[in-house]
Amino acid sequence: MTQQPRALISIDGHDGIPIAPGEDIGDLKRRIEVAAVETRFVDFSTADGTQLSVLVSPYRRVSIAVIVPREPPDPPLLVDFGHLPPDVMDF
Repeated sequence: MTQQPRALISIDGHDGIPIAPGEDIGDLKRRIEVAAVETRFVDFSTADGTQLSVLVSPYRRVSIAVIVPREPPDPPLLVDFGHLPPDVMDF
């Protein structure tokens, strides 16, 4: 089962807030860029359904992290060497 990427937004260094899975991250970044110049509110949904409105200005630091889940590595290959003669590894 492949997990979907998840995104976190951090405002002024505070812990990341999970962004709703359906939120368009590209659009959110564009709205934040515009707001950083013009000082305005940016609205978005958090993962728990909260509607959040953040006042963004040139004096706020906003970062977005997109975490892409990795597939677990294949388990190590187990080889049974019990059938080999005992001196085969003697060099």
